[in-house]
Amino acid sequence: MFSRTVEYALRAVIHLAHEAPKARTTAQIADATQVPKDYLSKILQGLVKKGLVETQRGVGAGFR
Repeated sequence: MFSRTVEYALRAVIHLAHEAPKARTTAQIADATQVPKDYLSKILQGLVKKGLVETQRGVGAGFR
């Protein structure tokens, strides 16, 4: 069994892969994956640090 954090991270990564190459905001990912937005934000920051997710700034900003 996965921890809740791992499950949420997997949900986010799968959602982003499905939406690639478009970037998605934290709110969009949270709505689509049913993960609390504040918790998801911390998880996504960790995924960025590990190089599994990229951030995009400016117009169309978000994670991909």
